[in-house]
Amino acid sequence: MVGISADALDAHRRFAESLGGLPFPLLSDATRETIAAYGVLNDKGTGPRRSVFVVGQDGIIRHANERYDLGKPEHYEAVLQAVGS
Repeated sequence: MVGISADALDAHRRFAESLGGLPFPLLSDATRETIAAYGVLNDKGTGPRRSVFVVGQDGIIRHANERYDLGKPEHYEAVLQAVGS
């Protein structure tokens, strides 16, 4: 599991430290190429919308939610189901 955003690596470090660490690495997509390739660039073109993709070891996308909402338990449950499959 990895997290990707358009933020710089130093911002990732500060974010992770503020949470007491993270169980996965945060990657920087400063050029926004990956964000655009996945079709989740926000309306302003400045960064990603909150999105979740579960990609299998074979490179196949097992689950995609391009408008992930932390307040919706069904979104979280769908990710857990995809990871468990």
